[in-house]
Amino acid sequence: VPAPTFAPVKFQKEDVEAVMSELPSFNFYEIKEPEPNPYAASTLDKCILLDPPSPVLTAPKAEFSQLENGMKVASVDKGGLTARLGLYVNAGSRFENTSNFGVSNMVSMMSYASTAHLSQLRTVKTLEQLGCNATATCKAGREDIAYTVGVAREFMPLVVPLLVGNVLFPRLLPWEVQAATKKVKEAKSQLEADADAMVSDLLHKAAYCNNSVGFSPVASERCLPYFTPETIRAFLLDHFAPERMVLVGVNVKHDELSKWAMRSFADYNAIPAKKREVAKAVYTGGDLRMEGASPFCHLAVAMESGAWGQQDVAPITLLQTILGGGNASSCAPGSGVTSRLHTQVVKQSPYVESCAAFNTSYSDTGLFGVYGVSHPDKAGEMCASITKAMTGLTTVSKDELTRAKAMLKGSLYRQMDDDSVLMQDMGSQLLMSGRYGSPADFAKVIDAVTEADLAATAKKLL
Repeated sequence: VPAPTFAPVKFQKEDVEAVMSELPSFNFYEIKEPEPNPYAASTLDKCILLDPPSPVLTAPKAEFSQLENGMKVASVDKGGLTARLGLYVNAGSRFENTSNFGVSNMVSMMSYASTAHLSQLRTVKTLEQLGCNATATCKAGREDIAYTVGVAREFMPLVVPLLVGNVLFPRLLPWEVQAATKKVKEAKSQLEADADAMVSDLLHKAAYCNNSVGFSPVASERCLPYFTPETIRAFLLDHFAPERMVLVGVNVKHDELSKWAMRSFADYNAIPAKKREVAKAVYTGGDLRMEGASPFCHLAVAMESGAWGQQDVAPITLLQTILGGGNASSCAPGSGVTSRLHTQVVKQSPYVESCAAFNTSYSDTGLFGVYGVSHPDKAGEMCASITKAMTGLTTVSKDELTRAKAMLKGSLYRQMDDDSVLMQDMGSQLLMSGRYGSPADFAKVIDAVTEADLAATAKKLL
């Protein structure tokens, strides 16, 4: 994957009135009365403009820049009307320790609260006025914390300072922190109610027992004593330096995004980067089980795979495509009916509900495996069938490899049509490796994989 060239963005002192004049027309303190739509009777085949402008078609391209404080900015303008903005921070549950377990989840719960500029009420009302209160989210992962917003593209200058305010000057008022403690139980209940998410959480705990990515990104009730402003602020000071942040925008002009990111930091002292010791992920393996509300047995069988950026990522992803997946209720074209898991596991037993292969990559490790759902008393048989299908990956025919390459490349291109997926992909890649590979770049890597590469990678995994 080629290394992108980051255009430098210097901090500048600007006239406040000149900056304010560039903001879109918006009244923070007024909720306008709805007005009748004068074009309600107009159909889409008629232009409502007297002098319609000619469209200017430009191919979307990824652009990159870097602020003077080290923060990276990346964007792709696809010409859409809704801008997707994401602020990604290289901080998550793997950076927690015994003194602050659950703090990354607490940070996400305190998002879009009071800052040095706006109270929590004013922040929420501003998001509502902009029409993005439902799209403003913050999610803590194992290696990153992501603040995301979807808003009309003309309001991007108003949203970027709101995003930056979360990480630059949150007030962390004691009563707001206390009120957020209720969300800990809610988040844990939601996790336990979602069998898929719970299996993934247990899988990581078993694979990396008590280390690195084995720490859950969802806080438990045992973490409540750590839920204090001091604990959260200490975590921010240790990990929320601009050098560990990436601001990503889709359907925005790159120059505008970089300019407003610079303005959001220009007059403030950002958190200085501290040297931190990152414990290497140690794969331990193991087995974890728990009772759940689902009437079916949900299980996952996995093994350690390659980290992001290693040469065997492409062969592993192709092996995942070859295994594929399927479910007993759908045999429509495109649902994976020709994949190995569907033909060798799902179709072979009426007790198997669904089965799918997965591969998760982190900065220094990864997990490759299969997730399945079956009747509880037949879980052992399904597990044996899954293991047998995985051991058969050492033998892949030329036609099977050709078909897997076509399917994988098609899936890559289709996924990048989704603005949210594209934003997440850019943020994750830049955080983990400082590089960004487009679908076209990955298509070239996929085409270069041979049958020998697949066999060698499968033997290494198994």
